[in-house]
Amino acid sequence: MAHPAIAPEAAVELLRSLVRAASPSGRERPAVEAFAGAMRDLGFDRVEIDLAGNAIGTIARGPGPTLVFNGHLDTVPTGDPAAWPVDPLAGELVDGRVWGRGSVDMKGALAAMAVAARLAADEGFRGTLVVSGMVQEEVGGLGARWFGEHNAADLVVLGEPSDLGLRLGHRGRIEARVTLPGRIAHAAKAELGENALLRAARYALALDGLELPVDAVLGRASATLTQLSGFPLDGPNVVPGRADLTIDYRHVSAEDPADVVARLSALDPEARVEVSEEHAISEDGAVERRYPRINPAYRVEPGHPAIGWARGVLDRALGTPVDVGTWWFATDAPHLARMGAPVLGFGPGDPELAHTTREAIDAASLVTAVHAYGALATAFLDGEVPWEGRMTVTQTGARP
Repeated sequence: MAHPAIAPEAAVELLRSLVRAASPSGRERPAVEAFAGAMRDLGFDRVEIDLAGNAIGTIARGPGPTLVFNGHLDTVPTGDPAAWPVDPLAGELVDGRVWGRGSVDMKGALAAMAVAARLAADEGFRGTLVVSGMVQEEVGGLGARWFGEHNAADLVVLGEPSDLGLRLGHRGRIEARVTLPGRIAHAAKAELGENALLRAARYALALDGLELPVDAVLGRASATLTQLSGFPLDGPNVVPGRADLTIDYRHVSAEDPADVVARLSALDPEARVEVSEEHAISEDGAVERRYPRINPAYRVEPGHPAIGWARGVLDRALGTPVDVGTWWFATDAPHLARMGAPVLGFGPGDPELAHTTREAIDAASLVTAVHAYGALATAFLDGEVPWEGRMTVTQTGARP
């Protein structure tokens, strides 16, 4: 069936429609349906919504390698709409920028990937090109965990925002719960108790001075106190008998989660340190998983031939040397790596605008991304690949 010709600029209107389809984590169905419908309209050979709720589009052109373009459709909440300069769910195009929740993180990349896939198919290639929109990335990665376990690929391109730079990995994330004991007493005679919040303050100071590992590629690990509660919660005239802390620990390649727990436990001999648990359920209840809140560190090893190959393709597509580095935030890359392929990062948008009330993306960068994704697709699927078959890529840190 013939489909009308499209231009790279079609990605802009597709993104605007995706922003209008609200998709907070766990309630992504409107955006999943919109993205699946867009891929059908673009002429993908097969479009499906898998058991986890992901939108998957496939273009197959006979025997050959499999390239997966990947991103996530879920977003963080919009927050207070009054804090935005525009309606965060209207997909407004203002002064050459598409505004709204998910425009940068990361519906923009998915829109560009879908259009690029159609254009690459029109140009012709050999093999299989998959465009995949994941659910629940922001809350533990149920969609990518499921997708990575049930599919295989020769190369994955993840479109998390990178300002059109090539990204080779990121630090991992471990969410730890720390419980510190105290002794409850009347606040008017506090010396009869032991204030667990004061103990927590000492713990926080020790945490701030903790010596942490450094990785040559991923940088320094970090440990950040993000939540603190004293108990009883409803006792403002009571010396707290317990304090609960949440630590956001960003780990690097040399660290195992058990080592991280031991390091945090050593800051107070009576601290109880546990990794938080995620209970994830797909929107329709078909997939249910429990796993620790651990997102492993990931990196493509220096010297892997995919790096030089991608740099060359992107240099030519962009007309300038591509910036190469790592993301400062965690992604679905370690879950996608289970498909047995390198995961290379490249996406439009400024990542510092993600999760903010200033989230917006340049329409021109979307068009540039379409060209770049198309160049990666045609180069890879036309045999311009300096390695044979699927290659194992080191994923650092323990898998949950």
